[in-house]
Amino acid sequence: MTDINENDFEMRGISDHDFVLLENPNEDFYAVELKTGPYKGVRYIYGAVSIKETPELDTATMSFSYQISDNGGKFEDDELIGNPEFKNYIGDILMYVIQDSLDNKDGKIGHINADTDAYTQPSD
Repeated sequence: MTDINENDFEMRGISDHDFVLLENPNEDFYAVELKTGPYKGVRYIYGAVSIKETPELDTATMSFSYQISDNGGKFEDDELIGNPEFKNYIGDILMYVIQDSLDNKDGKIGHINADTDAYTQPSD
């Protein structure tokens, strides 16, 4: 599991132009493809996510696991997994997705709900 403090997130300028969520019809979870920056082309899937609040310090820490599904041809999987900068970057993306979902009241994050009528387009 990777831990990200909420204060780390606000220092990076993540936007929806930096990544795309990709549906895989053979999986229950979306993959994330990085569209900008040094990790452009890398695809990964988030696993378990948890958030622990510490009210007395007015902080929260997010922990998550992930799996590399495509290293973009520029990296070895172990090189990405062992890179704290990469972990912080994908943690920032996860926090952006969660915050955007809460702000827009979309509700669901990352898991395909088979009981909905939503139309999604599969990745290539």
